[in-house]
Amino acid sequence: MGPAQRWVVLIAVILACAIDIVYVSQIIGPPGGRPDPLVWRSPFVAFFIALMAIAAAVAVRPLTVGWRTLLLGVSTVGLVAMGYLGIFSIGLPLLVAGLGLLIVLIGAVAASRQPAGVLRAAAGGLLALVIFFGGLELTARAISCPASGFEGGTGSSFFGGAYHYLCVDGKLTIRPGDCNHMGASIDPSGHVTAVSDC
Repeated sequence: MGPAQRWVVLIAVILACAIDIVYVSQIIGPPGGRPDPLVWRSPFVAFFIALMAIAAAVAVRPLTVGWRTLLLGVSTVGLVAMGYLGIFSIGLPLLVAGLGLLIVLIGAVAASRQPAGVLRAAAGGLLALVIFFGGLELTARAISCPASGFEGGTGSSFFGGAYHYLCVDGKLTIRPGDCNHMGASIDPSGHVTAVSDC
């Protein structure tokens, strides 16, 4: 890997780290605010961006020359996927970082032994997609309910489609499909009963 390619990777790593820091500072928020019911989604996104930056940084080390295309494949596809899905929030800088890494990846594949370089790059890209979409799918339904009261909402996942959820006194119920007609009633003893037309 030449000096110019190392600089491209370094810039991509710095950009991804900077965006991750900004993202983490935004999701922490002020104390006392209403907690996000999708409690694991934001930590997963922050972890994934950090993991992609680490993979890219490790790829430039001389000791990892045999695994360079795999590591670059992971970080390139991961950052492009995250950048594309988050294009209207944190995505644009991640997309730019991923496209910069794509240029370096193409050069690394061309300089590697064929077809091993292509296979490692493809395996890295596939690994990134499995981690990315698997993490988003798992965190879409990892909903945190408050210990008391009522809360409801809707969401969607890549593989399961739309769903709606109800939290009644700490008990979570998830059902398929959208629902915009949810509410609750409280009897004189404080017992909460969910009301849904779905």
